[in-house]
Amino acid sequence: MAMEVLRASIPCLPKDADAATAAACLTSAIRHYYEMHGLYEEAARHAENRMTASAVVYSVHRHEVWMIGDCLCRFNGMTYTNPKPTDCILAGIRADVLRYLLRKGHSIADLCARDVGREWIWTHLKDQCAFQNADDAGPFGYTVLDGFPVDLSRVRVLPLPADTQELILASDGYPVLADTLEETERLLACSLAEDPLRIGEHPSTKGVAAGNESFDDRTYLRMKL
Repeated sequence: MAMEVLRASIPCLPKDADAATAAACLTSAIRHYYEMHGLYEEAARHAENRMTASAVVYSVHRHEVWMIGDCLCRFNGMTYTNPKPTDCILAGIRADVLRYLLRKGHSIADLCARDVGREWIWTHLKDQCAFQNADDAGPFGYTVLDGFPVDLSRVRVLPLPADTQELILASDGYPVLADTLEETERLLACSLAEDPLRIGEHPSTKGVAAGNESFDDRTYLRMKL
């Protein structure tokens, strides 16, 4: 639902908005949804029950990319990320657990069917919400759009060079971005074939579950400027 709220709200941002104004407007839109549906008090008390979404936004007026949460962009041959610190730690723990189980004779297929590594970190995946838009989160803090004030120091603002001709915005479902969707999908397919558990070069907090075609949802938008 956070995605639906943001999809309706982003086109209504002021043309000359900066990253701080955009973050405040989008936060207000989600908060308004809570208030309209009697959800605000629950969301304020329990961060794990909030609607959350990341967003990567291109401002034509400012010729900037704003990365609010875990997302990617690419321009002039360079890819830029904004990863969540706790995900990096928990992905490493999950990978260690699954590698141990593989050494003990468990098969990749079995571990895709039942992700024991994710079970090990599940409580911590929920508990990490305590660091979400939190003032006192220290190095584990991260920013998302969830209806509560965003820590602007964790919003990545990327001014684009004047001669930038193309821009790619993407979700974190792509471990590697290329200059075309076709090549990006090819790289993803190769990566998934080599490492469906996602414990190798691009560790994740989840792998390719049985019956799924990838480990996460994905979005890829390529535009000419």
